[in-house]
Amino acid sequence: MRALFRESRPWLHSFIAVLAGAVLLVLSSRLPAAKLTAVELINVVLSYTEKPALALRNIIKLSGNWVLERANLNERVERLELKNLALEEALQRAGVNVPQATGAYISAVVTLRYPQDWWQELRIDKGSQDGVRDGAAVSSEGFLVGRVVRTSGHSSWVELITSSSFLIAAAVDQTRDLGVVAGDGKGHLRLLYVPDERNVKRGMSVSTSLMNDIIPPGLSIGTIIGTGEEKEGYRELRLAAGAHLTQLYSVEVFVPSGGGAQK
Repeated sequence: MRALFRESRPWLHSFIAVLAGAVLLVLSSRLPAAKLTAVELINVVLSYTEKPALALRNIIKLSGNWVLERANLNERVERLELKNLALEEALQRAGVNVPQATGAYISAVVTLRYPQDWWQELRIDKGSQDGVRDGAAVSSEGFLVGRVVRTSGHSSWVELITSSSFLIAAAVDQTRDLGVVAGDGKGHLRLLYVPDERNVKRGMSVSTSLMNDIIPPGLSIGTIIGTGEEKEGYRELRLAAGAHLTQLYSVEVFVPSGGGAQK
């Protein structure tokens, strides 16, 4: 009997399911209100699992789009920086006067540096009341360490050259080849957009090129220590920062002429 029951149990389950379905069909055809109520009930139950899944899918999709858009924007900015540099160098060679950054450096003390943002930014004790402006070059012992990105009355935040969003126009001192220095957020530096056929070698120095009135040209950045991958005719060069970025206790901020402390 038990064996017979085990064999007939799947058929019994199927029969019950078919019977229940037939009953629901009859009820739904004769009681439209009951049908709508059942549908709404099922929608409510399913929403508890469906909505989080849809929200997660949208988050993943938006995150992917943001990463792609940010990469494209960074590449466009790098190329525009390079074109701007080439135009300024051409003007200088042609004898056209290009405004040079003039000013002085003021000393500042590092007051805050978060461990989780160690290679991204730090805070200093000089601000707009001391003449510090957004975008101003920040150096240590003659080497570029970053630039000011936010200022308040008596303090400022400095984006380090190793930040993943850092980009600055630069030139190889020995060959005058132009490029863009970029950080990777992990303590490393790269020089981008130097043509692959150029005779740029390990040990050559890199410094800032013509930029604007708050980043002086010729400010040392670091030294070429190796080459990376080639992309679209350009060779990526690896740099070693000249400044001791792990031992920043005090820095110097470039204040252009006429940018003194506000009264």
